Amino acid sequence: MRPWSFEVEAALLINEGGVQCVPVVFARPLQRGARIELGKRPFLNEARVAALDPARATARGPGLVAFVLEDPMDARDFKPGDVARLESR
Repeated sequence: MRPWSFEVEAALLINEGGVQCVPVVFARPLQRGARIELGKRPFLNEARVAALDPARATARGPGLVAFVLEDPMDARDFKPGDVARLESR
């Protein structure tokens, strides 16, 4: 997997009912035509990525990628306008 760069639009903790919140980073690929795939151990900057969520990305806006992070505390490290790098380690 080659590394990809993204511009962060938002990082949110999305409540799915009860006390559980899902940490999601919405970002736009900086490379045109990027086909985003997660490797074996994907990281967005230093945050471990659990999955991609295409449905949330589509609902938020065209051209966005929604990264679901493993640790909700990592969402606080992403601010709108930041450049984040996706890589597999």
